[in-house]
Amino acid sequence: MTAAFDENALLMPVIDFKLVQADEGVRRAIQVKKRDEWAEFLPSVDAALLEKVEPHVRKAVASATAALNFLEDHELREDAHVAIHQASFVQRGLLGCPIVVRDDEYWTACPVNVSHIRMGTSVGMVAEFACSICGRMVEDCDHVMGEPYRQVAKHLDGHCSICEAPECEHVVGSSYLVVAQARTVNAVMHETSFVARPRYPQARITELTQDYGDEGDDPRFRALADRGALHCDVDLGPCDGLNEMAMDQFTS
Repeated sequence: MTAAFDENALLMPVIDFKLVQADEGVRRAIQVKKRDEWAEFLPSVDAALLEKVEPHVRKAVASATAALNFLEDHELREDAHVAIHQASFVQRGLLGCPIVVRDDEYWTACPVNVSHIRMGTSVGMVAEFACSICGRMVEDCDHVMGEPYRQVAKHLDGHCSICEAPECEHVVGSSYLVVAQARTVNAVMHETSFVARPRYPQARITELTQDYGDEGDDPRFRALADRGALHCDVDLGPCDGLNEMAMDQFTS
């Protein structure tokens, strides 16, 4: 990534602090210092270059977050934790970490804040499963899930029977090799619960509300958020560790 910035790469702010810091005052001081460093560096970055690197920066953050979710109980978990800080530090510095107002609440998708809450959601539901090849219930058909079968392309309800896309390159009437899958039909959701280890590792919180107290009620403060000038600084400094939420906080 730094190679894209040529000689300016040596001037780019870096993480030169321990990633875990229990003292909130120390964390905030580091955030402010790094915010100032990025503010000094950013004017030297060409707008075209910033546009070019943006998708790579955002993908790095998403990949690091996914790594932590999938490596929850793996020895590489801490490596994923470090990667989140590294990628988020660059994203905040170059692209910001906006706090927005929605439904009269302040919302943040700060990757450090969100990813460090180690919990997810689990859905309790009843559903039936239909074969993607013949459409019959899986218990009533002869296709083996996961095995490839020949299927003739059709348009069903405006979607391709091969890939389900509204527009694609599959030719109606032509035969294609398709892997049989069990598709969820007639699903009835009963409940959603917060759990420490969701069955699908990516079923995680993606946004959080922020309470700014009296400051948040100030029209000038809200105006900053409305025009995209209010940003979270958590990405710029250390955290106080991954938060293994106590599940009794979310159950009555």
